[in-house]
Amino acid sequence: MDFFEAQARAKKRTSWLIVLFSLAVVMTVLAGYIAAIFFMRQIPRDGEYAGSELATYYPESLWQPQTLVVVALGTFVIVGLSSLFKWLSFRHGGSTVAESVGGRLIDPIKGTRLEKRLVNIVEEMSIASGTPMPAIYVMDEESSINAFAAGLTTSDAVIAVTKGTLEKLSRDELQAVIGHEFSHILNGDMRLNVRLTALVFGILFISLIGRGFLWSLYGTRVRSSRDRNSGGIVIVIAAIGIALMIIGYIGYFFGRLIQAAVSRQREFLADASAVQFTRNPEGITGALSKIGGYALGSRINTNKAASLGHFFFSQAFKSNFGGAWATHPPLEQRIRAINPRWQGEFFAPDEVVDIEKENFQTKGFSSPQASASARAEAGLPPPLIDPSRRIPFEPATIIGDVGLLTDGYYKQAQQLLGEIPQTLREAARDPAQVSALVYSLLTSVEDEDTPAQSDIVKRTAPTAFNAFEQLLPHTQSLDPTTRLPLLLLTTPALRQLEHSALDEFLGTLDELVHADAKISTFEFVLQKLLTRHLNLAQTPTQRVDYHSFTAVSEEISVVLSVLAHAGSEDAQTIGTAFATGADQLRLLDNQLSYLDPEQSNLEALDNALGKLAVSSLPIRKRLLIAAAHTIGSDQTITVTEGELYRAIALTLDCPLPPLGAIPTAAA
Repeated sequence: MDFFEAQARAKKRTSWLIVLFSLAVVMTVLAGYIAAIFFMRQIPRDGEYAGSELATYYPESLWQPQTLVVVALGTFVIVGLSSLFKWLSFRHGGSTVAESVGGRLIDPIKGTRLEKRLVNIVEEMSIASGTPMPAIYVMDEESSINAFAAGLTTSDAVIAVTKGTLEKLSRDELQAVIGHEFSHILNGDMRLNVRLTALVFGILFISLIGRGFLWSLYGTRVRSSRDRNSGGIVIVIAAIGIALMIIGYIGYFFGRLIQAAVSRQREFLADASAVQFTRNPEGITGALSKIGGYALGSRINTNKAASLGHFFFSQAFKSNFGGAWATHPPLEQRIRAINPRWQGEFFAPDEVVDIEKENFQTKGFSSPQASASARAEAGLPPPLIDPSRRIPFEPATIIGDVGLLTDGYYKQAQQLLGEIPQTLREAARDPAQVSALVYSLLTSVEDEDTPAQSDIVKRTAPTAFNAFEQLLPHTQSLDPTTRLPLLLLTTPALRQLEHSALDEFLGTLDELVHADAKISTFEFVLQKLLTRHLNLAQTPTQRVDYHSFTAVSEEISVVLSVLAHAGSEDAQTIGTAFATGADQLRLLDNQLSYLDPEQSNLEALDNALGKLAVSSLPIRKRLLIAAAHTIGSDQTITVTEGELYRAIALTLDCPLPPLGAIPTAAA
């Protein structure tokens, strides 16, 4: 299943989810209507109410349309507003979820050995999948084995693991668990999880209102016969509170059933994706076996375990109702789905675990492909130094690589990560140095303008200038193929900057880009990616404004023209490249126009991408296919073209792995 199919299926699941939860709300309305009829029939028709409006308003018939309308509207308002409130509480992204369960943001510089091993694995997978580096949290109070991914987009995603996961899993097992969570990130499951949480809370809120009624009576006493009226009021309030609790829990029961059923189906796919990614079935089965073997298993102690259980890698709470509320399939089923020959024996833990027995590679401080000799032995290509060198490129297969997790990309990510000097990797993780790293990365591309750009940094960001000068020699000698992967690793540290520091950073960045009155392709890519992801991290949104190809035909013409010009200066070659890409968009025959360089510059591309970013998924998919054929009309691609193409894909929220360096065997 490719990225676009997974995203479409997630959207379809969301549609069905809304239908199913609507049925749960209908059940809640019916329960409320029955309760209302019951209370109404308790009002006497004689005595002090005889001849009053009440006596005539409540007939004996069980069918009361007016009452049904009132109950339905009240239920919809309560459920809708409370679901919206819960949804808005997640507007700051995955960090909100991680912190709500006691997660602590890992400091990749000062972290423990085990935390650095985790950071290393997440970095490799981030590069391999082409997604911005997610923030990493650890739940220090949880000794069980569990993890989760949360967020609304790939730009605000986080990955959280328990302390037990760090301490009890080997590197291969931890890699498989993280691969499982990256599958949820790429398949659109995170946003679905947030919707599930918000909808279930909306229904549960009715019960919380009832509980509030009952709590309001705490300590209330009826002291004498003179308080008979107040005693009646107390009874009425108590009855209403109990009724609301029962009504709410009826809907909540069905809502949790739906939530659990949706969650269980996604776990098998994520397990399979982890195996596909790591090419190591023993990793995921080993992690699941240890969950079954340790006494604590995957149980989470926080009281939010039930409401957020569908986020986790494994069952986070004890399921009631015979497993009907279980958010994950039984461990035995998950293991046998990967290893049908499994004998049914879980991991048997030792009384004392010596984690120091792990070797250097297992600790995660080096990548298997880090050295030149290791690359040569593995048959991998040497580092690519010349950005203009042309690399073999197959446009027909590129869209299948969007959001794809494979062993080949993982090995490539290890190779690229190994090519990045440790000094730069540490700077990418450090909020105190990350701004200086980006400045030096941007400055290193234009050697002749380095003095002028250095003056800009010294003037606009004096606190970062010393680090900038120290990092600049390293970025100037950096392999061009590693520039974009390194850039993707900076996003967690940049997200930690204070608002004033972030404004200063973006201002300096903009001034550096425009220092020479012209914008290079890499300058455009760097600024576009960082501003896009930082904006999404602050305000995660996924709106769609354009569903018609015709509505964005001019913008598509700009994208294809820019890419055609980026690959060559020969007029005939440029024309062929544009025509090759346009041929992939038969729906727009005679609507796409080749544009000259003045009409299809980087500023025009920026404006076009702003509109295309809010187009529908089919439009974005066909655009990326056409763009790939434009670039690859000669079956090759340069580093510069690859950076531009990946920037376009990431702007459209379609993560793309590094291009052009995949070993033939893995491709």
